[in-house]
Amino acid sequence: MPLGLWHSGMNRRRELVKKEQRWFIKQKKVDFLSIAERLGVDPLIVRLMTNRDIEPEDMGSYLHPVREDLHDPHLLHDGQKTAEYLADAIHRGKKIRVIGDYDIDGIMATYILHTALLKVGADASWAIPDRIRDGYGLNPVLVEEARADGVEVILTCDNGIAAGTAIQVARDAKMTVLVTDHHSIPMEGEEEVLPNAHAIVNPHLKDCQYPFPDLCGAAVAWKIVFLLYEVCGLDVDLAWEYLENAAFATIGDVMPLVGENRAIVKLGLESLKRTENIGMRALFEETKTEMEAVNSYLIGYVLGPCINASGRIASARLGVELLECSNQADAKSLAVELVKLNEERKDMTKTGTDHARSMSEEEPYVGDKVLVLYEEGISESVAGIVAGRIREESGKPTLVLTRSENDPCMAKGSGRSIPAYSMFERLSEARDIMDHFGGHPMAAGLTLPIDRVDQLRLFLNEHCGLTEDDLMEEVMIDANMPFSYVQQHPNVISELNLLEPFGNGNSKPLFAQKGLKVLRMKTIGKEGQYLKFTLGAEDGSKVDALYFSDGEGFKKDLMDRFGEEEVKKAEWGKPNRIELMMTYYPSINEYNNVRTVQVIIKDYRF
Repeated sequence: MPLGLWHSGMNRRRELVKKEQRWFIKQKKVDFLSIAERLGVDPLIVRLMTNRDIEPEDMGSYLHPVREDLHDPHLLHDGQKTAEYLADAIHRGKKIRVIGDYDIDGIMATYILHTALLKVGADASWAIPDRIRDGYGLNPVLVEEARADGVEVILTCDNGIAAGTAIQVARDAKMTVLVTDHHSIPMEGEEEVLPNAHAIVNPHLKDCQYPFPDLCGAAVAWKIVFLLYEVCGLDVDLAWEYLENAAFATIGDVMPLVGENRAIVKLGLESLKRTENIGMRALFEETKTEMEAVNSYLIGYVLGPCINASGRIASARLGVELLECSNQADAKSLAVELVKLNEERKDMTKTGTDHARSMSEEEPYVGDKVLVLYEEGISESVAGIVAGRIREESGKPTLVLTRSENDPCMAKGSGRSIPAYSMFERLSEARDIMDHFGGHPMAAGLTLPIDRVDQLRLFLNEHCGLTEDDLMEEVMIDANMPFSYVQQHPNVISELNLLEPFGNGNSKPLFAQKGLKVLRMKTIGKEGQYLKFTLGAEDGSKVDALYFSDGEGFKKDLMDRFGEEEVKKAEWGKPNRIELMMTYYPSINEYNNVRTVQVIIKDYRF
């Protein structure tokens, strides 16, 4: 239900496109106390699981998943057939080529399948399309290159479901084509439009009996390895070595961290903390990541972007080569290069985001519910990241396009969406405007003539079906919890870690408190861009609170609401009239071996 007075307001980061928010507190009920006693956790943990629609009987496995919780690979449509085709090709000495994609998911999937094939004695090679030359996925050029190399079997991973033309070229050349993918199935009305491959493994297929459709491409590839090892007579337990790669890709591809994905990631993170992969260990070292500390955040924002940067700026071959590296010197060299590429990518992303933001705040885009931004100053390789940034800031589905580096008459780009808008479905309705497109409900890639960009923009906005309520961000709060509860039950902070991994579909727990007095505030950070508060609650408790978003905007809002004099009083630690409510999550600050509770402010209201 709406949180009374807390349901309205605007995002205050002034340099961004503004979006409205509504705050809600989740009100689901179960017998928190008895379940908590059974599980040996604080009742708050049970409430948080209840808020995530976890049934009481499933809470134990949710907190502590085991391998047996993962689903049987035999349930994948054409999974067994794919393994048997591969085993026959190996027996006959045929050359097999794995063709992946240039992002984290495709790189991990390529590594998994290629190294697994080598373990069962295959004559196997791999190729990943060049982002600029080839674009996404299998294409006739890659097919021709494989044919020229004597390849007789093409095995795709993280792509292929929409590569009908290229697959037909391969079939005409008498090649065997096996597709493993996880992207949405192209549809014409109610009918699936499938490529003419010998076998298609995709958990989204109508005929697929696999109970969890939201696997990433690397996880699908990993499942095939179990079947391949079984058919080839190898110990299937050896396939578990790729669990860490499937987990890495699941996070990196921003898959929902629910159901089987949660188990894959939770178990895979533990595997990563003990990884023996020389390349992965080199990347940990170069990014100054402690192996024991690796979590979904570090993969999503530190390690993963380095792998992704290879496909964005140079060649995704670097990512696969790092994972397949057999000596430390080469691994270190590759890791250094990937970290450097990621720094370049950050600069390019900032430039691109600044350009796209400026466009989105001008006519005619400012009134659009779906942003379609064409900007030649944005690098093609970071269009997807820029689209994601603008989507986060504006709350609107966003497509960012730029001039193709291959064809000056074509625009290429990527889109990122919101839950109320299935980008893949909406683009399907506009298929006649584009030359190519593909993706998920929440993300897509596309190519079209530059002179049709505005036509696409107008079509998507006219047919978007979005209301103002759809565009209003809903902030779901787990509990109205006073700081004093956390201070009196400090173990609850460590127990919150049981709910990890956090990410898409399993957000970090969010709490709220109102009636807070600002006892003191000061700017922190190298550029004074953040704020630190000492807050006092109505029950007399005090806590330190940190705000790591737009500190300058927060401070300006305080001045607008309470006046400059009251803000100065707060900075001097003097009594003032400032009072606020906020959403937050708790953490522990350790200084000189003294541990105290502090909170991280997510958003605020007056």
